[in-house]
Amino acid sequence: MADPYAPDLARFPRFADALAAGQVADLEPGDAIYIPYAWWHHVQSLERFNVLVNYWWNETKPQHGAPFDVMLHAVMVLRDLPDNQRAAWRNMFDHYVFKTAGEPMAHLPAEQAGMMGAMSPERAREMRAVLLRVLGK
Repeated sequence: MADPYAPDLARFPRFADALAAGQVADLEPGDAIYIPYAWWHHVQSLERFNVLVNYWWNETKPQHGAPFDVMLHAVMVLRDLPDNQRAAWRNMFDHYVFKTAGEPMAHLPAEQAGMMGAMSPERAREMRAVLLRVLGK
């Protein structure tokens, strides 16, 4: 939202930190640059004519949905909960989603892991069905 060439630092005070941490790459014809997944970036053409080609490499499987969809739902459902409830959900996400303490279902036989078990096409269909029922209300 901030203008990178004339940022309003009163309105966006943290933009100064972003500028200080930023990097600049001037590309010549035939050059390519790799920008890691989910890194914020800004592109400026210095010539009247140019060609820019993007390829968004995403290893998520389309049948599983997009991570941004999860974030939107989390903003809608979790963001405005009381602090203690958000903290509890943060711990649940860390445990089951981000696996900060290792594989959360490792202590169970695979057939007992339920929805938290290894993802398969069948499990993905079951989860989507549950989500469609819940979100369709």
